[in-house]
Amino acid sequence: MNFLRCFHNIVSDQQLSFDQKIADLLAFGLDVFQLDLAIISRVKNNSYTVLHAITPDNSLAIGTEFELNGTYCTHTLLANSALAFHNASQSSIANHPCYINFQLEAYIGAPIRIGTDVFGTVNFSSAQECAPFSDEAYDYIELLAQWLGSEFARNQDKVNLTKNSDTLLKLESVANIGTWEVDLIDNSIFWSQQTRRIHQAEEGYTPNMETAIEFYKAGKSRDSINKAVENAVSKGEKWHLELEIVTAKQQNIWVSTFGEAEFNNGKCVRLFGTFQDITEAVKLREELKQKKALAEQLLQDRSMLFAKISHELRTPLNGITGMLATLIDEHDYDKRAEKIKVALRSADILLSIINEVLDFSKINHGELKLEPHHSLLKTVFTDLVSLYSVLFSNKNIELLTTNNIPNDVWVYCDTSRLSQIVSNLLSNALKFTEHGSVSLESQLTLDTKSPLLTIKITDTGRGMSKAYLNSLFKPFTQEVDANNNKDGTGLGLAIVKELVGFMNGKIKVTSEINVGTCFTLTIPIELGKQQKQTPSLKSINNHSNKLSVLVVDDNEINRLVLEAALDKFNIKSDFAIDGQDALLKCKQKHFDLIFMDCIMPIMDGFEATRQLKAQGICDPQQTYIVALTANASSQDKLNCQQAGMDMFIAKPFKLPAIEEAITNTLKRLGVATP
Repeated sequence: MNFLRCFHNIVSDQQLSFDQKIADLLAFGLDVFQLDLAIISRVKNNSYTVLHAITPDNSLAIGTEFELNGTYCTHTLLANSALAFHNASQSSIANHPCYINFQLEAYIGAPIRIGTDVFGTVNFSSAQECAPFSDEAYDYIELLAQWLGSEFARNQDKVNLTKNSDTLLKLESVANIGTWEVDLIDNSIFWSQQTRRIHQAEEGYTPNMETAIEFYKAGKSRDSINKAVENAVSKGEKWHLELEIVTAKQQNIWVSTFGEAEFNNGKCVRLFGTFQDITEAVKLREELKQKKALAEQLLQDRSMLFAKISHELRTPLNGITGMLATLIDEHDYDKRAEKIKVALRSADILLSIINEVLDFSKINHGELKLEPHHSLLKTVFTDLVSLYSVLFSNKNIELLTTNNIPNDVWVYCDTSRLSQIVSNLLSNALKFTEHGSVSLESQLTLDTKSPLLTIKITDTGRGMSKAYLNSLFKPFTQEVDANNNKDGTGLGLAIVKELVGFMNGKIKVTSEINVGTCFTLTIPIELGKQQKQTPSLKSINNHSNKLSVLVVDDNEINRLVLEAALDKFNIKSDFAIDGQDALLKCKQKHFDLIFMDCIMPIMDGFEATRQLKAQGICDPQQTYIVALTANASSQDKLNCQQAGMDMFIAKPFKLPAIEEAITNTLKRLGVATP
């Protein structure tokens, strides 16, 4: 009884650690058996490793390894039970390596098991013989081995649980997923560390039922979680919800929460689940939705554009081809002139449609750029009035103009785009005004830090409803307005809106059905520098017919068109079909003026121009090179300039542009022009 009481006192002492209990039990065993050495080992395969030991001189270090066959424990494991020798030299193990090496006479040991598996052994020994071991000694060694097996198993489970817990915490952190539990018996809530982290709560924070729900954003999210909890408790329904919460630091985030209920005898006793921060995923999903919607809108716009343009192109094309076809057998001069005018008007309409499509495409792709230059501001409006006066007169609509811009104010802006804005608005007013008048007012305010241009275009037309005004600047708006005509691309006002924005301006529209519409524009303007006036291009000096001109273009029709244009100035030109052919022609003959297409096979116009300059074939002071190309972007103009070209003309060209090229050539050659 003394033995059992001492054993119980040691193993039940909660103040002792596991290692302290083992040390006390081994010391107690040495005292019981009257032996010198105590060892607890770990046996794996054929390896015997010392885990705990007590020796007289502390010479046996923890972690020391032996071959299992070199220890008495190999016999203990074979016996599969407690085994003892009190005089080994006189026993069957006298020739065993352990006796030969260590001269251990006395030994008692037992296997330590975890379940059905052998973990190791516990044994006591001495170099001195002892009395035969009693049955109580065998009972003690067996009891000690069983307790050690249980403790090693418990510690191993504890290590595994700790490891699994650490792994779970790491996984929670990596995946941003926390766990939670609600005990409905004692009304308590458990949050894992990651769940607290997601809520941005302090370390150790423990919520109650009310505070936990209050984290969910009031409204839809809080109502959804309350309903989910109610259904789980009453019906056993699981939930998976994406909800918005407001964290302890007042940040709005999105979370994904899974939950389910546990029942005992038909009563819900526990709720548990997971909690994950999905804010980034929700943002990404919303961005993808927006991009998808944008892509679908762009696809729809493109489809509408193709359908609209394919329809609109046919009208001017029909006017051009129809009139030109009837000119073949037409001998009456007046009729020929009238048909040519119709064909030219149709060509202007076709060019306007193409320009609108190109501008719309550039805006959509972020490629539209303003090209400011120094200009007299008043002439922009003077030229527009001169152009539109005839059109308004033909429709019996009065065009009223008020131009309060000083005659001598130069500005630095893209007056071509400014003219396009006003032109589109005037055309729109003319189209939808059937009687009455259209007024154009322009005023420049100079008494402020930043000059401001105000433009007002007012008509007495049919007006627009409020619903239509809301979609006025969207592409293809005409398609949805039953009051409007079906002609036009429906891109004009959308382009106007974008161009005004590019100029950092604002546009405002007011309208009333059957009363009229008023567009008001305010655009900040930068003052410019006065430039030398270019000579009039209405006529060209008689010296023009003496110019030597080369037309370089791989397209035969383009060559014929330019030949006809030069014919107007009594100029007979030579032709080259590509850049390489142009180099050959220039080596054979001097040319004063070269019209150079940019995109050609074999050698393009850029390379041809560079070669002409690099090889000294053309003297920059004696030859004027003009880029004549269908590529009309600002980058294309820059490329032409960098290649060494002197002037840029976009196709399709008009005669004033050719006149300007001829005049510039004559000026370079020192020939006076009017």
